[in-house]
Amino acid sequence: MKNLRNTGLALAAFCMASTAVAQFSHLEVDYIDNGGVVPGDTYRVYAVMENEGDILDAIYGEKSAPMKITSTAPFFQHLKGGALSADIQRYDTTTDPTLLYDSWVTIGAEDNYMNAVSGFIMDFESFNAGGELATNDGAWFVTPDKRQAAAPPSKRILLMQLTTAGEVEGVLNVHGRTRPVTDADGNVVGGQEVIQSEGLTFVCQKPKR
Repeated sequence: MKNLRNTGLALAAFCMASTAVAQFSHLEVDYIDNGGVVPGDTYRVYAVMENEGDILDAIYGEKSAPMKITSTAPFFQHLKGGALSADIQRYDTTTDPTLLYDSWVTIGAEDNYMNAVSGFIMDFESFNAGGELATNDGAWFVTPDKRQAAAPPSKRILLMQLTTAGEVEGVLNVHGRTRPVTDADGNVVGGQEVIQSEGLTFVCQKPKR
C-alpha cells in the first residue's frame, strides 16, 4: 500500500489526548485527504513513544479500563477489508483505490505485508458493520519481537485508520516496554521496563481550512 501521509494532504487533525505516564508520550491524529473516493473523512491515530525503539505490543480494554471507539456516523468498511490491517491485501489496493481508506486497527503496519497483528477475545462484528469498536476484556496485539512493534525514528506507531462522515471519540489503553539499553559489548544492562497507560482519549474532527 502506498504511504497515505505522502500522497496528498496529510493535515494535523484535532486531537485531545489525556496525560500519560512516564515512558509513553501521547496520541496523535492525522487527517488523510481521501480525495472523495469514499464517503466521509479518513483519519489515522498514532501512539507517540518517548524513544525510538520503544515497544508497543497491545491495545486493550478491561473491566477497570474499557476501550471504546465510536463515531456519530458509520465507519466505512470495504467488502475486501477487515477489522485488522492484516486483512488488507496489498495487491488489492493497487486495483481498487477505495480499499486504501478502509477502517481498521493495527500496530505499526497498514496492510498484510509482514504484519502479525491479531485480535485476542475481540468481537469485531459491530465494527465490521460500521458500528463502534468496544471491549472490556480483549485486545489487539503483536508479540514484542516483531519489527512493527518498535517505534521508528519518528517515535510514532500506527494504531488505526478510521473513515467516517461523523466525529470520532475514542478511549484506549496501551501496553509495551522500553527499549533495551546495552553496553559497548552489546550486553543488555537496562531498559525493558513495562509501559502501561490507561484511559488515553482522542477525538477526530476534520480540520478547518
